[in-house]
Amino acid sequence: MDLQYLKSVLKYALSAFLSLVLIAYILYHISGGFEPEIETTPASLVTSEMTMTVGVTILRDETIVYSPVDGEISYLFGDGQKVAINTPIADIYPGGTSTELRQQIIALDKQIRLLENSNMSDAEKRTDTASTDKQIEKQLNQLFDKVADGHISDAAAFADQLLIQLNRRRIITHAVVSYNEKIAALKEQREALAAQLSAAETSVLAGSVGYFYTAIDGYEQIFSAEGIAGIDYRDYLALAKQSPEDFGGTAAGYPIGKLVTDYLWYIACEVDAELLHNYQTDKTYRVKFPYNNDTTLTMTLYRILSEVGADTVVLIFRSDILPSDFNYLRNQTVQIVQSSYTGYRVPVSAVRIVNGQTGVYILRGSTVQFRRITPLCEADGYLIVAERDTSTDNYGDFLAKNDFIITKGKDLYDGKVVH
Repeated sequence: MDLQYLKSVLKYALSAFLSLVLIAYILYHISGGFEPEIETTPASLVTSEMTMTVGVTILRDETIVYSPVDGEISYLFGDGQKVAINTPIADIYPGGTSTELRQQIIALDKQIRLLENSNMSDAEKRTDTASTDKQIEKQLNQLFDKVADGHISDAAAFADQLLIQLNRRRIITHAVVSYNEKIAALKEQREALAAQLSAAETSVLAGSVGYFYTAIDGYEQIFSAEGIAGIDYRDYLALAKQSPEDFGGTAAGYPIGKLVTDYLWYIACEVDAELLHNYQTDKTYRVKFPYNNDTTLTMTLYRILSEVGADTVVLIFRSDILPSDFNYLRNQTVQIVQSSYTGYRVPVSAVRIVNGQTGVYILRGSTVQFRRITPLCEADGYLIVAERDTSTDNYGDFLAKNDFIITKGKDLYDGKVVH
């Protein structure tokens, strides 16, 4: 036998074998053969909310405040502040008064009001600026949006609120203790300027007890809370189509603001009728107001206005909470929490049906086990499943908090041992 030839054949065979092993190794690696056989995630307890974003209209009992004379207005109260009957709420400087002095006094009044709103009580002071920084960022973005849309009056209101938050941030960071000294100095300046005015100023008094607001949008008598208990579906749609009223130049005088005379207020929204199953009158819902720094209020669904054959319904929510620094812009977008679920967060891809029962596989030590689940809702590729009830005899058959849910694995079955 030719040994040299045999060596050549063996060498060729060994080379071919090693090549095949190398190819198999590469293919195995590409196919994920070296990836972990089992991947898991813990069953964490979370709360998930089902929300609806919708445009709403605010309805309140609002009384227009008039001045008997026209002129520059110096407000003595900020928006949302409570006033007593016969309290001066604004000073009017009629034509003929020194324009420069008048403008200086009005500017000082505004500075004083903003600084007074910037002060914080000891209970309000926080140890970090996270919450305030978040509000500053949101108000800055909303300010830019209003300017871009041409809503200059709304932008000015945001600018004032932004300044208040920036001032409060200085208190939180201990840059200042309070603005009391600055306020006192500004008031002294105002008194000195007011003494120089030759023309007598006219003070406008509050005609009743209420909450004062400077902005007038013309819908005060259209979207009134009066008669809301008897309004029907067609009535509301008719109101929504009305144009704002012009209160200027009337026999009552010149409008300078309004008084809200009742602590009850409402929001109304028109939604698809097919969503009605999510709502029930006299039930409370959490409503988030993104326009107001995500202020969230608990409101009661007061009435549902509907009509047979109509594609939409009108939901009217009621509240008796008057939050501070809240902008009651007539039309704004809100988020209504339709329902809220608390349970374990489970990837939909991990769910299995075994012997007619819905559940997931978990890894207990090195053993695969099946655990039943009771789904509550689904969103974004995950299920929220009910917490297991330890008062039942078979509670051990159900998924528990911090169980390791198997999200990836092959040939899974109850009792399988993973090496």
